Amino acid sequence: MPAGGRGYTRPPSLISVWSTAPFLLNNAVGRLEMSPSVEARLQSFQDSIEQMLWPEKRDKDSELGEKIPGRIDRTPGPTYLRVAKGYLPDFLQKAPNERLLPKVFNQDGIVIGPIPTGTPIGLLANLNLLSEDTDPARRIAYEAKAAALVVRMLKSLGDLPQNATEAQARETFKDLVDPLLELSKCPDLVVNRGHLFGTTLPDAEKRALIEFLKTF
Repeated sequence: MPAGGRGYTRPPSLISVWSTAPFLLNNAVGRLEMSPSVEARLQSFQDSIEQMLWPEKRDKDSELGEKIPGRIDRTPGPTYLRVAKGYLPDFLQKAPNERLLPKVFNQDGIVIGPIPTGTPIGLLANLNLLSEDTDPARRIAYEAKAAALVVRMLKSLGDLPQNATEAQARETFKDLVDPLLELSKCPDLVVNRGHLFGTTLPDAEKRALIEFLKTF
């Protein structure tokens, strides 16, 4: 594949773009109207296309506000990530982890947490545990590094007291942020950034473009 990757996303057609808001692949730009009516679809389109063409209108982050260009999806409260045993890597399935880390491992799999309130979801969701490098030596080195991070993370969170406070969880988790970003497939945690086509047009032309997009 080009550039050694898996390929590229094909840009969607602008035909009936008014019916497909909110925008971006993750639907992060614009307000979703739950009604399927044409009126509701146009309301969602209007809000979404204005955020596309005027990036300053896009949602801001709940913690960092204007310091970053957009919003980070965050955990709404103390959160636990549960992974069934069958989905665990071999090195975790074979280890006697129920005796070593009983608060993390059980017969059903693992429970990772508490992950503190406000943690960027992408910090965990974007973690790339398997190397895509074609060189066997580099791939083994990468996966050994990933395994070490998983063990470190499980131990750090497993060492927290049973009724850990938010402050204790935050203190533990902050030491894991840089290692998680280092192995991230997408270290950019802002979910509504980018796609700035047309943002430099004069406002009048933006308005005319919006009306034109409603016609086909």
